[in-house]
Amino acid sequence: MIISWLSGGLGNQMFQYAAGLALAERRRTILKLDVSWFREDPAYEAHNRYALSCLNITEQFATKEEIDRTRGVRLTRTERWSIAMARALRFGHYAERYAAPVNWHQPSHFTFYPEFFAQPDNTYLNGMFQSERFFANVAGPLRRHFTFRYPLSPEVAAVAARITSGPSAAVHFRRGDYVRNATFSQEIGVLDLTYYHRAARLLRERSPEATLYIFSDDIEAVAREFTPPGPHEFVRVVEPWHSEDKIRLMALCEHIAIANSTFSWWAAWLNPSPTKLVVAPDPWFDQSTHDSSDVVPPNWVRLSRKS
Repeated sequence: MIISWLSGGLGNQMFQYAAGLALAERRRTILKLDVSWFREDPAYEAHNRYALSCLNITEQFATKEEIDRTRGVRLTRTERWSIAMARALRFGHYAERYAAPVNWHQPSHFTFYPEFFAQPDNTYLNGMFQSERFFANVAGPLRRHFTFRYPLSPEVAAVAARITSGPSAAVHFRRGDYVRNATFSQEIGVLDLTYYHRAARLLRERSPEATLYIFSDDIEAVAREFTPPGPHEFVRVVEPWHSEDKIRLMALCEHIAIANSTFSWWAAWLNPSPTKLVVAPDPWFDQSTHDSSDVVPPNWVRLSRKS
């Protein structure tokens, strides 16, 4: 059994699931999910809920006993004494639960490392794993896991029909908590309009007749600030609690300019076209100490966010 600790929004959870699935496949075992992180916290806004239920994943949740046994628990002196007593009294189940060897694994850095696949069965994964190199060995099955469980609403289906009826490209703006959360604003940083105007030009060069479908968690603000040349549409039909529909719509577009957000990262990855153009910001983080060089796949176009 592999247990993946989930945190953050839908995009982060997809990375954590993908890495767990890859390790579970390598160890020929099952993947279970630890969803204990999710709680009401104003700092994390829409990241306060488990979000993978919108996907056709293998959805198994780890019990507290499984988490304790795999991750380990810090025992008091009295508890350690009670384990010894349990062994002496042959209460094997109790002793194994709290005294078995544990394997709590947390990456020491942000980039991919081959040693990830050396982790044994019964490993508890606690990390972000934001690189496709962590799950390249299960990319095919993962695309089936990451199909969407529920039908589109009529309004969203109408946008999907427009997207697929002609040349199309998506442009994603991430605002929301990147603006309101001081830590996110400083470390991750909001991309400025210069990046988006240059990205739109690249999309137009690849597909001059494309309609640009513009997505954001603050679409009205973006509509006031950003007016690209040529046909474009600001997508407003997605309900706040059905944000996965934005990923579905963006993934239908032939090309995409993503934000520094795992949300639109997955929209780009889920588009299976070998001819797609994906424009991504470089560097991914603004002032973070994390090395983000592995986040953007090598076949995507890195566009400087600084000039």
